[in-house]
Amino acid sequence: MREQAFVIVPLCRRIVKASGPSKRPVSSQVLSEPGGVYRVEFTGVNKPLSHFVAGSSKPPVSSLSPSKRPVSSQVLSEPGGVYRVEFTPTEVGSHLVDVTVAGDKLPAGPLVAKVYNSALIRVTDVASGVVGQPCQFRVDASQAGEGQLEISINEGDVPNHVTVVGGGRCLISFTPEQAKPHLIDIKFNSETVSGCPFVCSVSDTSRVSVNLSSLELIPVNQVSRFHMTVDNSSSAELAVSITGPNCELPVKVTGNVHSGFTAEFTAREVGPHSISVEYNGHSVSGTPFIAKAYDARRVHVGPLPQGHVGNSLQFTVDASQAGEGNLEITISARGANIPTQVHPKGNAKFAVSFVPIEPTDHVISIHFNKEAVPGSPFIARVVGDFPLVTGGSLSCAPLGTNSYFTMSNVAGSLDDIEVNVEGPTGQPVPALVKDSGPQCYKVEFTPRLVGEHRIAVNYQQVAVAGSPFLCKVYDVNAIKVKAVAQGTVGQPVTFLGL
Repeated sequence: MREQAFVIVPLCRRIVKASGPSKRPVSSQVLSEPGGVYRVEFTGVNKPLSHFVAGSSKPPVSSLSPSKRPVSSQVLSEPGGVYRVEFTPTEVGSHLVDVTVAGDKLPAGPLVAKVYNSALIRVTDVASGVVGQPCQFRVDASQAGEGQLEISINEGDVPNHVTVVGGGRCLISFTPEQAKPHLIDIKFNSETVSGCPFVCSVSDTSRVSVNLSSLELIPVNQVSRFHMTVDNSSSAELAVSITGPNCELPVKVTGNVHSGFTAEFTAREVGPHSISVEYNGHSVSGTPFIAKAYDARRVHVGPLPQGHVGNSLQFTVDASQAGEGNLEITISARGANIPTQVHPKGNAKFAVSFVPIEPTDHVISIHFNKEAVPGSPFIARVVGDFPLVTGGSLSCAPLGTNSYFTMSNVAGSLDDIEVNVEGPTGQPVPALVKDSGPQCYKVEFTPRLVGEHRIAVNYQQVAVAGSPFLCKVYDVNAIKVKAVAQGTVGQPVTFLGL
């Protein structure tokens, strides 16, 4: 900001200049301006101020401070009929100097001297900065009087912007482009402000990279770690802090600037943990990072009642104390997954239900964030009189050959069994159900087309386990092998099969 504040007042042309005791111009002076006006500039507190007045006799002079108190002044004779009026101001603000020449006061009124004090300028909030990010500091000149404020950073090499906030206060901002100390010089009416140069240390946080992607969910009571690399061979301060829900955690950092650094910590309680990495006092990009600590051991599974084939079996899962995460539930019987219903009850509590379709143990596996919860896998005992369907023809069968599979554990009668076989084009294939012993039946069918057949088996109007079955029908007689040429020992022989 290169603006000079001044006051224009009309004066008698006999008052032409002001100077200090050394006869050199000082910061407070009255200078002639075009158009019959005079400019009154500024003077510093506790610095002698002189005015030269021409006249035939010593002129009476009175000086008045901003607080309306008289200021002691001297009138000294100079060669050539010139008198020097000298006084030393002690207050900031406008001082009135009333001069009488030849019995007459100056027609334009008293001279006005604007008094300032650069020592009253306050520079605050000069903090360290980051390359590419705006830095700000404040300058308060509200008590220093009027004047010209000059601000330069690194001798003017770094542009700065001044925002006037009023009352003699301003906010200065600049954006550093290099990681080096930035020197801030401030002058007020060409006087260097006390404390200059102010130093803003600038760091380049892009030199530090941190990989925290694996820490979104972390287990309690297990060591968690992440890696940091620093693209800088010079010394620098790298600080790592981790704060849990209730306290700060100890962190172990190992490594060096060449191979990188590894930070290790152990979460002790469920909840958010803030991970902060600072380089020379500034947060590295991506931090603070929130890691969510969980505890799979705090997932509680309710009692499992004995199940019955065809009836819904239900149990509860309470993960309200385990933290955030993903709950996975799978239920299987004889290696086949069973459809499962999960009903949220609020506050991370769930009701889980499934319908067993065969009288066998059902395996219930429950994981929280891919960790098995206490007791998993659970076993649900299922009883009932539901039949079991077995046989190789449920998966494949030859064309035109009588094929069969069996149904065992059938407590009911033949009338309770329903079997439907469909060919590749949806056409029905006759199926015959025969009694083959106590609670056992044999189902026969003869496929007439090559391709996938659908076998639906119901007992008491409920599909048995695995139904519908998909049987692939094949025809070995349709495979044709072309003539095979005579071969040579040790040499490959090629032939075609269609």
